[in-house]
Amino acid sequence: MFNLFRPKSAQQDVSPAQAQALIAQGAPVVDVREPSEFAAGAIKGSINVPLGAIQQRGGAALTDAAVDLQSPNIVLVCRSGNRSGQACAALRGVLGERGHNLAGGVMAWGNQGLPLSPGGA
Repeated sequence: MFNLFRPKSAQQDVSPAQAQALIAQGAPVVDVREPSEFAAGAIKGSINVPLGAIQQRGGAALTDAAVDLQSPNIVLVCRSGNRSGQACAALRGVLGERGHNLAGGVMAWGNQGLPLSPGGA
């Protein structure tokens, strides 16, 4: 009731378990960290598209990285959920409700015992 007048969030935050379910359904994972961070450990199968590229080029940065923009859901991740939240906001016009921010980022993912691998391999 008290949330009636709050503006709608520019992102849809999902928990690690919710993200895992979306990924199992085929959602691509876009990791918006810098390449060195991504190389150190990422969600298996994720695609690295740094936040700076998204801020400069929008959806074209994802298209160039072979991310299917027509996917029903796309999970965006970073270290803590901050940069991926910014990416969701920047991509709102392209992804709409299909863009999902991993709340807590790969830190939350790892804390749940979910695997990370070098470069998402």
